[in-house]
Amino acid sequence: MNVFIERLELPIDAEWDRFITPLQRSCLGQVPAGEGWQEGKILIWGVQIRQELAGAVDVKCGVLISKIIKSLNTKGIQSLLLSVISITFAAPKVAKLFGPILLEHVLEFASDHAFSGVHIGCPQKGEYGEFVRWLTASVGTWVPRPGKVVVRLSDVQRVGPLLTRLEKAVERKKVSAHWKIEPYDSNAFSHWQDRITFSTENNLGIPWDPDDQSYDWVPSVEYSRVLKFNNEIVGWLICHFIADDVLRYGKLWVDPGWEQSGAPLAMLCDVMRSAHFQPTSTELFDKPRGYPISEGCFISHPSNNNLHRLVTSKFKPVCDSWTELENYYCYFG
Repeated sequence: MNVFIERLELPIDAEWDRFITPLQRSCLGQVPAGEGWQEGKILIWGVQIRQELAGAVDVKCGVLISKIIKSLNTKGIQSLLLSVISITFAAPKVAKLFGPILLEHVLEFASDHAFSGVHIGCPQKGEYGEFVRWLTASVGTWVPRPGKVVVRLSDVQRVGPLLTRLEKAVERKKVSAHWKIEPYDSNAFSHWQDRITFSTENNLGIPWDPDDQSYDWVPSVEYSRVLKFNNEIVGWLICHFIADDVLRYGKLWVDPGWEQSGAPLAMLCDVMRSAHFQPTSTELFDKPRGYPISEGCFISHPSNNNLHRLVTSKFKPVCDSWTELENYYCYFG
């Protein structure tokens, strides 16, 4: 029996399709084409075995999906890192047998191509997290670090009362703050370009940039918002679809000084109300569901103490799932 590892090109052949989830397939379909090893590029490897028998066919065993990202290396310098999105095998026994071989191959590739290291993220709980921890203990030297939290919401009966309370709270703050929320318009690029330049020069949050090839998604114009003060952009909530019926509340930013104004929550409330709480009688499994979009999700970063405390106290009691992730880094040199 011979083991072969090959790098797969997009779009992935149907023979490998069973190792890729519908959500991953949707995201991979939005990845821009590009040459070289630039930020945002997707790299995929497949493992297959070949029996040394006449007439035997190659057997596809598993797939590793990764993405090139920017990250600070051990010296505090920004560099390119290969981030593993997922490792999927046909069965647990196959994963134990070929997982270390595949990861070793990817580590060697990253080192040979001058990446600063490799990153793998996984849930703290569940089989996949256990597999990644076993894998990183088997191959290479890894540094563990706490990760983000993924929150999913769909129960309108639980989320609805919270949304109403939050809307009342931010409405009171709006009276004294004088900010204004406007629809997001990606076509007004000249206005956004000025803001992108301003953010870059002042080390502030940068909105979605159509010229930045690292993005593997595009904004939902209908379900994104802009925060303005005196007709100047001072914040935004840029959302996008990760599935046909799942909206991610993505890039949320307000400039320093606006954090306590109620504006961040106001933008979130506005999007949630329009995306999930329009009049409907739609039900799923005898439960009312959001309309026109049934589910929302967002990511909270524990390192952002104030925001994460708010998310934990308000949204954790009403969410469908609260998935805490952890990170593992293998640095070279």
